[in-house]
Amino acid sequence: MAGTHGNQNADLGLIASLTKEPYAFGFYSALRELECFYSTRPRLGYSARPVDDPVRLGQTPSLQFAPSTLSSFASAQNTQQLKVLFFGLFGPNGPLPLHLTEYARNRIRDAKDSTLADFADMFHHRLLCLFYRAWADKEPTVQLDRPEKDRFAFYVGSLLGIGIPSLQNRDSMPDHTKLHFAAHLGCHTKHSEGLISILKDFFRVSVKIQELIGEWLAIPKNSYCYLDSDHTTGQLGVSAVIGVSSWQCQHKFRITMGPLGLNEYEDFLPTGNRLKNVLALVNNYVGFELNWDLNLMLKKNEVPATQLGKYGQLGWTSWLQGGIRTSDANDLYLAREKIR
Repeated sequence: MAGTHGNQNADLGLIASLTKEPYAFGFYSALRELECFYSTRPRLGYSARPVDDPVRLGQTPSLQFAPSTLSSFASAQNTQQLKVLFFGLFGPNGPLPLHLTEYARNRIRDAKDSTLADFADMFHHRLLCLFYRAWADKEPTVQLDRPEKDRFAFYVGSLLGIGIPSLQNRDSMPDHTKLHFAAHLGCHTKHSEGLISILKDFFRVSVKIQELIGEWLAIPKNSYCYLDSDHTTGQLGVSAVIGVSSWQCQHKFRITMGPLGLNEYEDFLPTGNRLKNVLALVNNYVGFELNWDLNLMLKKNEVPATQLGKYGQLGWTSWLQGGIRTSDANDLYLAREKIR
């Protein structure tokens, strides 16, 4: 029996273990596992009616100091009953006088009458559910047991602009990855170390970034320099430019990944599956203001031999070589505007 999500612990032996050795479980861990086991039921503390809860909580009347948090677990046809020792109206730490605890215990033990304890359990169930919910709602890992109701994903996602469903699953960067890198993506100052951290952590490959890559930028026609036409574009040494393009170095950077194995290298090609992830990760972090290209490096001992009709994609995985290669293949550059 498997849960809908991989982090749900739908263990068929859970009920048997709780019944046999309840003292081996902690209060929080037991209820968390029961919530995962009954994943179709409402979370404890959020149900509209007690009958909707998968387990009924109560306290075992006892005069001894609690040796464990749980006392017993019993399985019925429609629900389960979990008794605790550490919390409730009875016992040496409870608010009721001790003689009432003794009376409730004796009625159960001698007369098989649990009326008083059952009446108190109506309050115990609600109080214990809220006590557990107060702990569970502040634990990110517990919230992730049911991703569709993950409060922390909403909190963190709201800082990144993906807090509501209509803003989620927009590109090839998984939303959970965006939450993981919330500190980088939410920072107003973007820097190369942040992008390197994201790419290295996501792809598990070596990444380097070279800044200030020069390129020719086309000059808009309305900014061309015309003699005796517009004084704003014709000031010698200030705004006069000869030609239709300008060499600039502050608008582009280069991402170098590798050296990679051949299989990884092919995965990052336009025909592979990972190039779209690179595009999504970089665009989410840098935006569209800067230009960039991707330089892929292939390990020298994995450079394939080009064989016509068998292997080799022109410009991607084909090299002319006559002997043993002494350096990694690093001559492939993929421009951002060519990546789809």
